[in-house]
Amino acid sequence: MSSIAAATSPQPAVQTSLTLCVDLDGTLIRTDLLWECLISLLKTQPLSLFLLPVWLLGGRANLKLQLAKRVRLDVANLPYRNEVVEFLRAEKSQGRRLALVSACTTELAGQVARHLGLFDEVFASDQQQNLKGKRKAALLGDRFGLHGFEYLGDSPADLSVWQSANGAYVVGSERLAGKAARLATVKRVFPVKQATFATWVSAVRGHHWFKNSLLFLPLALAHKFDLHNWVMAGVGFILFGLCASGVYVLNDLLDLHSDREHPWKRQRPFAAGDVSIPTGLLMCSVLLLISLPGSFLLNPRFGVVLVFYLVLTMWYSLHLKRLALVDVFVLSGFYSTRIFAGSVITSTLLSQWFLSFSLFFFLSLAMAKRYSELVHASELVERGQSGRGYIGKDRDVLMNLGIASGFSAVVIFSLYVHSPDLAPLYPNPRPLLLIAPIVAFWLSRVWLKANRGELHEDPVTLALRDPLSYVVAVAAVLIFALAMVKAH
Repeated sequence: MSSIAAATSPQPAVQTSLTLCVDLDGTLIRTDLLWECLISLLKTQPLSLFLLPVWLLGGRANLKLQLAKRVRLDVANLPYRNEVVEFLRAEKSQGRRLALVSACTTELAGQVARHLGLFDEVFASDQQQNLKGKRKAALLGDRFGLHGFEYLGDSPADLSVWQSANGAYVVGSERLAGKAARLATVKRVFPVKQATFATWVSAVRGHHWFKNSLLFLPLALAHKFDLHNWVMAGVGFILFGLCASGVYVLNDLLDLHSDREHPWKRQRPFAAGDVSIPTGLLMCSVLLLISLPGSFLLNPRFGVVLVFYLVLTMWYSLHLKRLALVDVFVLSGFYSTRIFAGSVITSTLLSQWFLSFSLFFFLSLAMAKRYSELVHASELVERGQSGRGYIGKDRDVLMNLGIASGFSAVVIFSLYVHSPDLAPLYPNPRPLLLIAPIVAFWLSRVWLKANRGELHEDPVTLALRDPLSYVVAVAAVLIFALAMVKAH
């Protein structure tokens, strides 16, 4: 077994007089506090971003100091590397001295140290210097003497520190550990789990692409089955999906801190630190740079709809989601925007009946989503920390409004079945009467699961994972097909 491979396995704590110096960003936590501060500033003071070049003129250390003055991070909810923290606790219990050595500001490093209660000393950046790489190595050499300390780090910038250290602890790949081994004795390697395909799909909310199938509804309901229109709708489906994924990524970045307080949202790739903030910003930029110009090339009116969707979602992420009731109406509007986009790209008129039905149907789903979030984050709601404009008593109101909205959609569909507007499309409309109880059953099931706390994330996820929802969908399609066949 190689020395690096052996170091990867947990070793029993060994008493030593050498202080173990520990890096913060990427080592103790699975994120970078500079990027955390930038995202927090983007959400709370977006106009301040124009000052970044001015702050950067004073150096990277000055940039960090200016950001720290303007944002407040809850260090208790940062994505800590549990394996590293437990290792440090074991070392501390053996009487070893620990020092936190970070390139972040003294204030933030101090907050982390106080939260964990493990460190005897804290070294961090100040207005004069950015404590990284060779500067960090020089400071630790002056404080503990050359090779008078051991160091736990995670990046190539730490190689110069390991060169001055007596021993190396590495968070990262065997390749990085191999480089460190040429400079110091590697005592232990903490492997970093690489993002899998499932992680990337989750980061862009791949399962939410199902919502984009609403772009095909105008064609299907108008009984337009020509290849050209369906190809146009298919391309629109892809472009809308790319745009929506870019928005989801940005929304998750803006919601990092509130997601980390949530029972299940804390597992999202960005909140958990599985995908870095810079990578997320790059993903968002690429997705939007592909989808927006592509939409205008496909159909300028479709491009306008996509820009409207982008602006509305940004407004929602920054402000509207914190306004009670406004948030659910906007959420339902996101569904309707997809339907309207499908109408525009295929030049298909939408009936007033369908618009009315979809308004109340999707409003019910939006309220079910918000109700479910309030149920699962009840403690945060009571403390007013849910990031939404609701209190605990609002749950029952949301349920009543949501159920009423859903059954309003059922009533509208029932009236539509008896209207003369059906004659040109459905020679045998009577079977369509069965759609109303089917929709009522499915909506009732959604709300029953929401009330039981079994509805996670939103009803779309339920529809994708619930076998009974597929049975309902197939039954509805068969009924519509039967209604298109002339009765004899």
